[in-house]
Amino acid sequence: MKESNTQEADKKLEVDLLFVAFVMVCAIGTSVVAAFGWLKPKNDLPEIWFQRSGAITSIFSGFAQFRINNFLERIRGGTFAESWVFYRKFIKYQVVISWTVTVIGMMGAVIWGYGDIIFRLIKLLHLAN
Repeated sequence: MKESNTQEADKKLEVDLLFVAFVMVCAIGTSVVAAFGWLKPKNDLPEIWFQRSGAITSIFSGFAQFRINNFLERIRGGTFAESWVFYRKFIKYQVVISWTVTVIGMMGAVIWGYGDIIFRLIKLLHLAN
């Protein structure tokens, strides 16, 4: 029975971590897509399109953090053995993942607020070389 609980814990942990990783790739991907001007409406300037991507990056980051915290709350303090198995396995990753998600969320906020300026500076530095 204990072996089954460990395998189930591994599988649930893996699924949640993969989901959070997918959301984080989407968060970073929106800024990359916007930086290259893909999917940009014809009437928008590239720097404004990049700036808007910061909002989406922040939203994805917030959703990932919510998912991590929700999973942690579900398994923390449970009285069943499988809850403690999940908790012991997940807590190893939780700090690193939470910090990564937070940094990506802050990056999204900076892009959201100053993306047009950042875009222009990168463009100027690229043209200078």
